[in-house]
Amino acid sequence: MRVGFSVKLVLTLPLFADGLRKIRRNLTLAQSGYRPKAVKIGFFTAEQLTIINEARTSRGFPALLPEIVFHGAHLYKNRCVRNGYSIDHVLEQIQSAFSDDSEVNFSASSSVLRNPNLRMDHNGNLVNDEAVFECTSRFPYADLFSVIPRGDGKPRPQNAKGPLEE
Repeated sequence: MRVGFSVKLVLTLPLFADGLRKIRRNLTLAQSGYRPKAVKIGFFTAEQLTIINEARTSRGFPALLPEIVFHGAHLYKNRCVRNGYSIDHVLEQIQSAFSDDSEVNFSASSSVLRNPNLRMDHNGNLVNDEAVFECTSRFPYADLFSVIPRGDGKPRPQNAKGPLEE
């Protein structure tokens, strides 16, 4: 007689339990031509928030609260319409970018969470997913503005700014 059991590994992500559902709803609203309202979807880990706020205060900006909001119209327009990703693909990118392993990077205009772990995308490319935050329009919360699957082979604008060298 065989007795077995299985253990389901649950990864803790800095997304609320209903965060992906809220993101999907806002992206679907944008797809239908509606303007979604900003919703709280998750939070920065304590370590991530400390790094972000230290960088912000050193640049003369006030500290952020840990919660992250999501609007979605910009992300839908750029990733789904312009780049041809499905909403499911975008959700995979967001989930990966919000990994507990994700590291904070800064550019001239935004804060970025970058997952250093490669993920195979739907086309077989190994990508590093980045969540890009806009931190002024919805202050004191960071707004998940976009997500970028680095290494997907999609062309990037020539004027795109990379992380600042420190």
